[in-house]
Amino acid sequence: MQKVAPIVQISGPAMEKLVAVMKEQKATDQFLRIDVFATGGCACSGGYKYGMGFDAKARPDDIVEQVESIKVVTDKNSAEVLRGSQIDYTESVQRRGFQISNPNVQAGGCGCGGH
Repeated sequence: MQKVAPIVQISGPAMEKLVAVMKEQKATDQFLRIDVFATGGCACSGGYKYGMGFDAKARPDDIVEQVESIKVVTDKNSAEVLRGSQIDYTESVQRRGFQISNPNVQAGGCGCGGH
């Protein structure tokens, strides 16, 4: 039987920030919902936008995974795009926020002929 990669992995800094935000927003019993939206153009060259937020309940067709102390929930289509991704949190002078590194998105174009 082949082992399926988790939907997402969450780095230490991202986990710390998520736990802090969940406590701050009194959402510690909620799910972290991650959605993926196609932005047009060729999806395999990065045509995705990611959304993250807290949700009180999972929908019947959602996929739920426990990542340390956080329950991550997403729909089936988003899960396939996200599978194997890493969520990180960066805080610097130029940028502060969560970043999703997705190994399923090819940098520099693809062979689909749409470029």
